[in-house]
Amino acid sequence: MMRYQDDDAMTFAVNGIPFTLNDIYATNGTCVLTPLQERLARTWTYLDEDLPDTADIPDDDDEYRVFIDYVRQHRASYAFSDVRRLDFRSALPDTVMKFPDIDYMTDGGRAHKLDIFLPKDAYLRGDGDIPVIFNIHGGAFFYSFKEIQNAYAAQLASRGFAVVCPNYTLAPGGDFLDMLTDVSTALRWLVSNGDGWQLSAEQLFLVSDSAGALLGTFLLACETNEELSSLLGIDSNHVRFQSVGFTSGMLVYDHLFDAFYPDSGELFEKLRPAFRTLISRLEGTPYERTESLMRAIAYPPVWLSTSTDDFLENDALYATMLLRSMNCDHELHDLRSVNGKRIPHDYPLMTWDSGSGELNDAMMAFFREHLSPRTSLTASV
Repeated sequence: MMRYQDDDAMTFAVNGIPFTLNDIYATNGTCVLTPLQERLARTWTYLDEDLPDTADIPDDDDEYRVFIDYVRQHRASYAFSDVRRLDFRSALPDTVMKFPDIDYMTDGGRAHKLDIFLPKDAYLRGDGDIPVIFNIHGGAFFYSFKEIQNAYAAQLASRGFAVVCPNYTLAPGGDFLDMLTDVSTALRWLVSNGDGWQLSAEQLFLVSDSAGALLGTFLLACETNEELSSLLGIDSNHVRFQSVGFTSGMLVYDHLFDAFYPDSGELFEKLRPAFRTLISRLEGTPYERTESLMRAIAYPPVWLSTSTDDFLENDALYATMLLRSMNCDHELHDLRSVNGKRIPHDYPLMTWDSGSGELNDAMMAFFREHLSPRTSLTASV
């Protein structure tokens, strides 16, 4: 992000689009984006440009029609909330280097690019073995690109870890298994090319939030269980993560197979078309249930955060109890709102709030506990 002075007012620019704080705070009380806010929103998400025309939806697929309407409405709603945070999310601290838009699938597609964030001191020293966080963003499977993670990734990188943030296909342009294929391919790129960016292949950590946590869970399944990777048609990279962090994670998918199982936020019901292929692969197997999938995963130590204001709090509590029954090393932070202050969904990503910084410090401390000791010298770059 660029900053410059214009008529004694601070002006910012993202992707060449100038804006002031008044521009991103502007509202007429209808929760509708202004034209400038729409232009800015498209720098971090699709709005409607990838959605099919109503006439192209089969007449007998009412479920898909409802799904498309839901995506259109909620992208605009989410963007209205996010646009006011653009100045915070666009800023990059002086202690972090960012290398954007690396094409991990060499097809030039926006969905197949990733950003790398490096701690500046380690980059300048030429450290050849920087521990790296592979970060899968959330967004309900249909909203946001890697740019939504800019401030969060930079905060993690400022704490001494490299961070790799990949884009992946968004619904309705692809379904859940397309997304999983993309993040698995991005992970393969990281393993194969990370040394050129001073990244350690031995010190890999996984972080994912919200909907990204379900992708992270299935990625873990494919990396640690050959039966599951074969069932889902995802090639395993045989990556061993040192530890995992789930923030406000969507971790329980039972509603896809059991209409009576609670559906947090009614997301699975509304987004069911994005899971049709996954349902067809898992139907009739033990993995229709989250518990069976989790018990088939060889989990590394797991860190989780949620809150009483998080609509996915139950998912974190459910997953934590299962991890406990599996004797998996884990740490849960379930925050309670105090004195009227809300602790909302994805709170650690709200980096302008001091409480979010404390949570991120806690996750990074957990990760440092699970760094592997160096067993050999690594040449500097």
